[in-house]
Amino acid sequence: MRRRDEILRTAAELFAADGYTNTSMREVAAASGILAGSLYLHFDSKEAIAVELVEAYHADLVRVVREFASVPEDPLSALRAFALEIAAVSFRHPAALQISLFDAPTTASSSLKTVVHAEPASVDRLWRTLISAASAASAIKDGVDSRILRYVLHRTALNAGLLSGWQTQSGIRAAAGCITSLIFDGLATGVMARADSSKATRAVDDARARWVAESAERKGERGGQASNLYRYFESKDSMIHAILGDFSDRLTEAYRDVIQVGSSVVETLDAILWLLDQAGRHFSREVEILQGFKRLLDIGVADRYQEGAQLRFGLLVSVIDSGVAAGDLRQVAGSDLVATCLREIAWSPMRNLAPISPLRVRDFYRHSVLSGAAARG
Repeated sequence: MRRRDEILRTAAELFAADGYTNTSMREVAAASGILAGSLYLHFDSKEAIAVELVEAYHADLVRVVREFASVPEDPLSALRAFALEIAAVSFRHPAALQISLFDAPTTASSSLKTVVHAEPASVDRLWRTLISAASAASAIKDGVDSRILRYVLHRTALNAGLLSGWQTQSGIRAAAGCITSLIFDGLATGVMARADSSKATRAVDDARARWVAESAERKGERGGQASNLYRYFESKDSMIHAILGDFSDRLTEAYRDVIQVGSSVVETLDAILWLLDQAGRHFSREVEILQGFKRLLDIGVADRYQEGAQLRFGLLVSVIDSGVAAGDLRQVAGSDLVATCLREIAWSPMRNLAPISPLRVRDFYRHSVLSGAAARG
């Protein structure tokens, strides 16, 4: 059993570093210091290893839920604490989380997908219970959409364990604390006015209209026929490189348009959140491709997207820095961490909540990230 546990730990490290799909049983055996044939004495297949890792991850989630067996007197504090504990679970099981979020939806067999989809229902029930208790105690503002709140809290708490640059125990807790502070306390120091007609919001709407028109034009040029694609691209990799690069360029252009129109810092952040939601909906196929981002980087087809992402991150950090300096934004944490958490919240795939309207999502961001979901006494 000790040797078996060592193999599981080694496989988990390889899956977390290189991806489940890219790791072979031979590599697991070599890293474990045994022959490939001997590995099959312990596990029938790579999938069998993955199943055990995911089941251990689910068991850890159940353990955390049991620790919150009764509704506490302060459900809002319990929500924050539960988010931190879920983030800690994700940090302890990065391989299982990557398999669940990225590999299973695209490459796993039906049996592994079944195990992945068996995530304990008790986790969602506890989110519901704590949010309902907080709402009943008037600890959450009336205008906050509880369905979106539950979804965003769960997704961002889980994904905290995979945030690049924060993958230490203290870093994950800092990230999870930042996420919950953004959601419940908000960034804006003052009362937020309606920003539907701000210049920054109009810049996003203009970008969306431009994307729609350009998509229609390109579809007409290529006849919408998949068989014509290789007339334009040498290979599948070159196609992905061009698709992601084009997506990145369009997003960067829209970022700059939003920032340069001269709206207030809060209006600019409101517009950036609106921009990311609109981009996620319009470029849904590109976002799906990015689920395997690390592998795409490894094979050199996402470098152009990565450069754009770093540029956009720098622009967002600059907006946050200027807002904090002017007193328009609270200093929740360092600007790099705040920008990381803002992007994580904004990129939560809201389409999984379909049919949820973009305007409901925008209202949620305004009632949470910008002004804070927690009721202020």
